[in-house]
Amino acid sequence: MAKIERKVLHRVEGEIQLKLIWENKQIKDAFIQNLNFRGFEFILENRPPLDALIITPRICGICGHSHLIATVKALEDIYRKNGYRLEISYKASLIRNITHTVEIIQNHIRWFYLFVMPDFTKLEKNKEEMKDYIPLNGSKWKKALSISNNILKIVSILAGQWPHTSYTVPGGVMSDPIQTDIAEAISITDAVLRFFEEEIIGTDINNYLSVGSFDQFKDKIKKGDLLTFIELTLKNGMDKLGKSYNRFITVDAIVPCVREGVVKKRSCRFDPSKIKEIDSYSFLKKDGTDFSRKRYSWAKAVRYDGLPMETGPLARKVVSKNRLFQDLLRRFGDSYMVRVWARIDEIGRMLLTLKSYLLSLNIKEKAYIKPEVKIENLEGVGTGLIEAARGSLLHKIELKDGKIKKYNIITPTTWNLGPRCEKFLSPAEKAIIGLDSSLKAEMILRSFDICSVCTTH
Repeated sequence: MAKIERKVLHRVEGEIQLKLIWENKQIKDAFIQNLNFRGFEFILENRPPLDALIITPRICGICGHSHLIATVKALEDIYRKNGYRLEISYKASLIRNITHTVEIIQNHIRWFYLFVMPDFTKLEKNKEEMKDYIPLNGSKWKKALSISNNILKIVSILAGQWPHTSYTVPGGVMSDPIQTDIAEAISITDAVLRFFEEEIIGTDINNYLSVGSFDQFKDKIKKGDLLTFIELTLKNGMDKLGKSYNRFITVDAIVPCVREGVVKKRSCRFDPSKIKEIDSYSFLKKDGTDFSRKRYSWAKAVRYDGLPMETGPLARKVVSKNRLFQDLLRRFGDSYMVRVWARIDEIGRMLLTLKSYLLSLNIKEKAYIKPEVKIENLEGVGTGLIEAARGSLLHKIELKDGKIKKYNIITPTTWNLGPRCEKFLSPAEKAIIGLDSSLKAEMILRSFDICSVCTTH
């Protein structure tokens, strides 16, 4: 007889409920229940367009900046579709990229040390060996929190505040750093890079980046928290658990090492017209709400060309044909270990990109170039696409009569953690089917970097 287990996951961004159906000591079915309705899309209706720059960053306390960038890109898209040439200086583009990259780096560090590694303190019998990762008291836990706070100072320097930053507008940024600001940001970046080398990978970053396979990693990397994570994963038999559909999507080329694209059986170009939201199992419907028994989430299912797709750092590695992760996928598949490793790997690569952005800033350039007309005088539909910390983010805005007629948001966690449709489970639901441990189910769910507040937005 099937047994039902319900678990509320608190050590995530927000709160999420996991409903597990057990049969013969295995998880036969799983439902990821996002139960906190937020309604930002409805809040934005009938408001002036620029209000969205203040409101959407408040969707999330971790990736609010990504929501800001997606909003401004959607508004700028409306300018272009109305035939106006919108000029953005290289300086403004760099500042946007810098603050966006910082947000991703801080998220990944916090997620790894505050969400991922503490799970092993429960899984491991020898608690003494895991004491440094214990929440609140562990030395590594506290150091990671301090480092992630430190790098956020760069956002404060360039954007005025974090979280809920709103310094970017159509035409550029409301930020004009001086040389000492840039020098301070570079110094912070160097300090975080040292932390990545000394604590996470245990070696020089160039030595790590030369690794092109799992065997090379074992030969070259002899210490560090990434190695500890991999050893713990192998020891507990989680190296091949947590596989999903092995289908991936990336919607924006955010840094030189990240391309946009889709990988199903083969690689293909990304086409935004193939994205569709399905409300079959969502409380939200086109014509209102429905609380019938089969519906279990305030999120909708997202499909690309009719298929569920995984998004996030692992998707970015796959789409970009990263040599190391091509080898890892061949050996372990799209598993828990590989998914977590991809996010850790991204920290180092983005730190190098961040420093190159800072060194390229020319403070003499304009930060803002005023558009020819006010956005309130334009009508039409604009789309903003960006790769946030957790994956692909889409904002779509429709303007009419100087107001927002409709606003639609598809977040990374809606892709990964949304409900099922008639044909498919969500990627995260599929990843935990067949497990024999509810703790491992939680761990695999966390490997997708849960954010329930973004999922229901």
